[in-house]
Amino acid sequence: MPGNSVAPDGNPASARVVCASCEEFRLGETEANTERDWSRATDCRVLLKRHQDSADCVAREPR
Repeated sequence: MPGNSVAPDGNPASARVVCASCEEFRLGETEANTERDWSRATDCRVLLKRHQDSADCVAREPR
């Protein structure tokens, strides 16, 4: 059936894998923006991208 993609392990292909480190960087950026700490927010974005480019990230997002 169209639209019902399933991964080989039986889970829906669209299921999002959560990476705790990615979530920490996103939360840090949100907090920094709330505090208007633009430098820290930028640091969080850079660290997130570096993390996603590394082998440590379990939830790499396509670019």
